[in-house]
Amino acid sequence: MLRRVVLTSRSIGTAGLSTVSLAHVLGAGERNNRRDQIASGMVIHGDRILQALEGPALEVGRTVARIRADPRHTDVDVLVDATVSSRTLTEPMVLCEDAEAFLRSVNLSCLSLMTPEMAEAVLERRLAA
Repeated sequence: MLRRVVLTSRSIGTAGLSTVSLAHVLGAGERNNRRDQIASGMVIHGDRILQALEGPALEVGRTVARIRADPRHTDVDVLVDATVSSRTLTEPMVLCEDAEAFLRSVNLSCLSLMTPEMAEAVLERRLAA
């Protein structure tokens, strides 16, 4: 059984999204996701993060728990938590390269305005494409 979770969070402090911190997060995320057979896409805009996870239900749940416990995150809000029959995402960790373009494509000024319906639609268009 596959599980899909789309969540938003807010980074705490400037160190949370520094280049070094981001490289560490992405590297650890890719390593953990490969191990756990999870595919993930992430968009970062300002201090806001949008992340989609797909994979085995138990492993996705553990990953969400790690995100919630991570002191670099606050205001974790799960927008989508669903059982799915197939994956939309294919890579262990993909970062959207142009967050401004992403926001324009969904007519938002900030990731904090993302709704569950929008999150599903975005995922169908491939979150980090």
